[in-house]
This record gives sequence, structure tokens and C-alpha cells, in this order.
Amino acid sequence: MTTESITVKCSAKINLYLDVIRRRDDGYHDIETVFQPVTLYDIIRIEPAAGGITLTGDDSGISWDSSNLCWKAADLILGEDREGRGVSISVRKNIPAGAGLGGGSSDAAGVLAGVNELLGLGIDGPCLMEKAIEIGSDVPFFLFGSPAIGRGRGEILEKIEGLSRGTLLIVKPDINISTRWAYQNLNLILTRSVGGHKLNCLLEGLRDFPDIALKTSNSFQEVVVGEYPEIGRILVLLEREGAVLSSMSGSGSACFALYEDDTTASRVMDLMLGEGHSGWIVYPTGRTLELLKRE
Repeated sequence: MTTESITVKCSAKINLYLDVIRRRDDGYHDIETVFQPVTLYDIIRIEPAAGGITLTGDDSGISWDSSNLCWKAADLILGEDREGRGVSISVRKNIPAGAGLGGGSSDAAGVLAGVNELLGLGIDGPCLMEKAIEIGSDVPFFLFGSPAIGRGRGEILEKIEGLSRGTLLIVKPDINISTRWAYQNLNLILTRSVGGHKLNCLLEGLRDFPDIALKTSNSFQEVVVGEYPEIGRILVLLEREGAVLSSMSGSGSACFALYEDDTTASRVMDLMLGEGHSGWIVYPTGRTLELLKRE
């Protein structure tokens, strides 16, 4: 058995645009979204073991058991015929849970890629992607690896250049939002598809930022702000303080704002921290996962 270990940097994402189009017959929803990875990372270390799965993490608010997406990813990739193979996984969390930043999905993708590499399983990209879809709707994006338009459940991915410059401020109030709750309370009559025009305008603006004004939308924003007015207040403050683009990410509760420079972003972050919220200054990146192999 190899004695190597692998460390995986797993990025957060923001949704620069999110349109929930319709509820499908299988209970899922068709969406159209722009996934943008950012430089906020969870760090996963994976070591080989004689058998079984051991999962630990440094966030006591997260269940580190068989319900965790990292566990599910390891169980799925190891398969039934394990030949005495197992893994020990430890997770250092920086991406907050319940924020719409995709931390759990990113970690699961990191486990899929990391275990495959560490144990030399030789599972090809399409097969890994099938396993990612089975774990969760956002996991394929993180395995895909770059900024993308996501369609279907989010698993039909089209590579784009994404955001290549600017400073992003992520703000999270002391609120955790269940994606399941957000979908269950979404009124698709009121949030019916805004169509491709707004998406196309956003993509054009991203290419020419900061020379073109940016506008976006998020289908979840109305229902979430209605239930949690503090999120609406954050969004108003971000726009008031000069954000080029601001929105909620995913189903929340995190919000993001794009600024042209670090100075403005730092000033607004100080304001948000003074309001009792958590904040991170991050940057757009072109990759979601980074595997660091060591002896």
C-alpha cells in the first residue's frame, strides 16, 4: 500500500447569475447559472488506509459521518470491490456551510479527484463526472474545474472565460439557509425564467469589465429576503457602497459584491464586520481544485 498522501485545495464558488426555470418531473429543477470559482478554499488531506472510511473535520457544526458528501464521495469511488482499500480524510474548513458557496460540493469533488489519484484507480473523466452527478447537483461543476454556465440541474456545463479581474467581497450573516427549503418555497410563477438576454448581457459585461455596467438576477433572492430581511439589508448596503455587481450566491445566505479595487472592498468589509457579519475578500480564479501530492 502506498504511503503517500494528497492534499486538495477546494475552492468556493459564487453564482454570478441564477435563473430557476422549471420544476422537473423527477422533482429536481432546471436552472441556468454562471458558476465562478473564487479564492476561498477548504483544504482536504487524504491518506490511504487498510480498509473503510475515516472522516474528520475542524467544524463542529458539520456532521462528519456517512451523511457528509465527502463520505459519500469516498464510498462511491471506492466501490464495492475494495480489496482492502480505504481512506482517511481530514477537512480544514474555510468555506462557511449553509451559505450558497458550494463548500460541501467542492469538498466532495476534491475527494473524488484525490482518491482517484492517490490510489491510482484510473477512473476516467466521464465516469468521475457520473459519480459527481450522483452525489449532488453542484459537484460536477467543481470536478469540471473552470468557470462555466450550468444548465439542467447544473450538471450540463459549458466552459466560459468567467471573471478575470476585480476584487470580490463575500458577506455572510449569522444565517444558514437550506437549499431544499429555498426550492420548496420558491414561487416559479413569480420567478419565471428571465430568459437568455440578461445572461448574454452579463457574459458580455464580464469580458469587458470594468468598462461595461453589469446586471444580474437570482431567482432565490425574493423568497430568501422575504424570510430573512437582514439579507436584503446587506444587499442594499453593498449596492449603496459602490459595488459594480452585487447579488446573493446560490440560495444564500452569503452575498457578494464586485469592486474594481481592494481599497473599496476593504472599506466595505470593515463596515460589514462592524454590523456583526462575517466577510472575506477574495478574487476570481480559473480553477476549482488543486491537487498537491506529497510523500
